[in-house]
Amino acid sequence: MRRVTVIVSKDQLTHFLSYVGQEGLLHLVTVPEKQIPAGASPFETASIVARSAAIRNRLATIAPLMRGARGVPEPGEVAGQSIEGLADYLDKEASSMEQVVKILEARREKLTGEKEQYIQLSRLFAGLEKLGVRLNTTTSSGFTTVLIGEAPRESVEGIRAELDRLSYGNAILAITSTSDESEAFFAILPSAFQDEARQILAALGAKLELGLAEFPSDPSVARKQVEQTLEEVREGEKGLEAERLRLTKENGQRYASLARMSEILEVRAKALSSSLATQSTVLLDAWVPEAKFDSFSKGAAKAVGDGISIQVDEHAAERIAKTAREHSEELIPEHVVGEEPPPTLIDAPAFFKPLQSVINNFGTPSYHELNPLPFMIITYPIIYGLMFGDVGQGLLFIFGGLFLWSLKKKGKKIFELGQMIVDGSELLILLGIGIVIFGIIFGDFFGFEPDFLKFNIVNGVRAPIFSPSDLKIEFMVITLFIGVAHLTFGLSLSAVNKIRNKEYSHAIFGPISWAVFYISGVYVISQIVISGFKFGIALKPPNVYFLVSIFVPLGLMAWKEGGLHMFEAFLSSASNTFSYLRIWALNIADFEFKFALFIALGVLGAIIGNVLVLIIEGLIVFVQTLRLHWVEWFSKFYEGTGTPFAPYQEPLTGLVATNKWYQNQ
Repeated sequence: MRRVTVIVSKDQLTHFLSYVGQEGLLHLVTVPEKQIPAGASPFETASIVARSAAIRNRLATIAPLMRGARGVPEPGEVAGQSIEGLADYLDKEASSMEQVVKILEARREKLTGEKEQYIQLSRLFAGLEKLGVRLNTTTSSGFTTVLIGEAPRESVEGIRAELDRLSYGNAILAITSTSDESEAFFAILPSAFQDEARQILAALGAKLELGLAEFPSDPSVARKQVEQTLEEVREGEKGLEAERLRLTKENGQRYASLARMSEILEVRAKALSSSLATQSTVLLDAWVPEAKFDSFSKGAAKAVGDGISIQVDEHAAERIAKTAREHSEELIPEHVVGEEPPPTLIDAPAFFKPLQSVINNFGTPSYHELNPLPFMIITYPIIYGLMFGDVGQGLLFIFGGLFLWSLKKKGKKIFELGQMIVDGSELLILLGIGIVIFGIIFGDFFGFEPDFLKFNIVNGVRAPIFSPSDLKIEFMVITLFIGVAHLTFGLSLSAVNKIRNKEYSHAIFGPISWAVFYISGVYVISQIVISGFKFGIALKPPNVYFLVSIFVPLGLMAWKEGGLHMFEAFLSSASNTFSYLRIWALNIADFEFKFALFIALGVLGAIIGNVLVLIIEGLIVFVQTLRLHWVEWFSKFYEGTGTPFAPYQEPLTGLVATNKWYQNQ
């Protein structure tokens, strides 16, 4: 990574942002306070951010009308405007479009209200028709009053009780029609209680109908009149929807373009919030990938012309790392030295990106540590296969992974949980390969040992080599030594990391001393076990010489790295090693479970056992394999405290690749 300081004139700023936003080459960082030049101050973007939020809110109100619209702004249209000019333009366009939408929405709400009112009247008149009550009876004046309306079904009994209480038992409430959510009613009660009754009805969610005198007295005639009007309202709604479609067709592409431009305004405002400004220029600090620096320089010059200056800080990464090491052995530069660390650009092959995601979920590799991916391509399927070795189930993994991979390459989308599996289809294939390889070694095919898996591998070595269920103790020892090899390899990677960072003392008195102590300890313990736990054998040659290589490295670690580090190495060596026994345990459990179901239920039990193992144990084995890498192995050499390379990008990226405005400058 190269640290660059870009000084660009304000009148060319948006051209520059358009260029880097499409190319994705610039990881912007905040300029350290101690490096702020005289006459410069933080770029003021608070008002732009506020305006951007207001514009997005306006466009959000338009969104229901313009649903399904598609459109992309012309790249030159965005690049040619200043950030303030873009905000003014979007504000004006969004306001104009919002007015049209508001008028249409007001008409829609009016029609919706009228439709609900006429539907309610239609139900009311139908109820009165059934009861034989004429409208002039309900609207006449005198000692009684009639209240007609509609209320939620759950409120009707409460209304009945309250009106009865209010009128001292002199109220009559009749239900005229019923729907799923509400009931139409009319209530007759003394006129003296009319006002209080209206208040009670309103409090309980009832809606009263007014103006019934304008309808004919015959409820059947009134109902037909209302239904005719209702049909006219529905026709009006259809006309309004047709008008919406017309407006969407006329303005939809423009709306989508404005929405995309508002996103660009937002990301530009956020990007500039970490920059500095003078009266005529803007200063941005960023990291650029080493291999992309030349193309970045040429592209920026072509896009902006003479209005740009790019200054390179060749030693920024080394300076940050060195200063950090002076404060701590761990590389945590930002809060120690006041500068953001160089980001890590991870260029993993496409097939191995799901495995890289497994690593990134623990932590992104820092700029000065090895990425575990090249090693995990080997170790992950090996450890998974050791726990799950079965040729039949491994083939299911592979074919299932290939099918999901084809869906992924076609861009198919499925339900959320399934999509996670589709996205990791390559990892499924990789695990399947490991399962098949160890299935051949163990001679296991869906829990059976068929003859077709018995063949000569090479130079007289025959498959199956051994069965874990027959040689349980031997397989336990094998898994322990696999753990020793895996942990020792992790310590060697730690030494490589420290040597690459010129931390020679930490390398010798840290992982190298640890590895010597660990291997020597494993050798002495193995000799004691082989002798039948005769501990005195450790004091006899040549084992006694290995005691020296146990205690001396421990002493050196305590002396140089601290007693706590030495104590951690001593304890974790044993606990981490025994953690690898889960390989042995899960493999044996897998076989015994399938075998037990086969004995109990025959062929049906074998099928059920394999299905359960494939689903449940497949997940358990994945989690345990993940644990052995994250907890036991990573703790030896990998911190994952890096910052992922996150280049400045605009929403147009990838959509206008064939029409890059700056290529024609």
